[in-house]
Amino acid sequence: MPARTVFNLEEQTGITSFSDEFIVNPTREVAAVLRLTAGTPTTGARLQITLDDAERIAAGTATWVNSPLGSRTSTGAEKVLRPVSGLRLVATDGTWALQVRQA
Repeated sequence: MPARTVFNLEEQTGITSFSDEFIVNPTREVAAVLRLTAGTPTTGARLQITLDDAERIAAGTATWVNSPLGSRTSTGAEKVLRPVSGLRLVATDGTWALQVRQA
């Protein structure tokens, strides 16, 4: 998957399986909006996070874990606790958009 570096705001739409991997600054506040854009999901989508460095994320070798808030079947937002260095969206059904903002 492609990696994107987030400076202030990045968004990806049309996600039906895995989003791009978003690299964030682990010292900044990060918020993610998971927006359902089509479908009626039963299992939905979940945010995954990593603490691995930007080089591992870009190389596709980062270790990803599910966000503590789990899966969702409707639009919602999450404040991501520091020191997360990357995040991505994993969708099992429905079509989703992911917006990542750093403050």
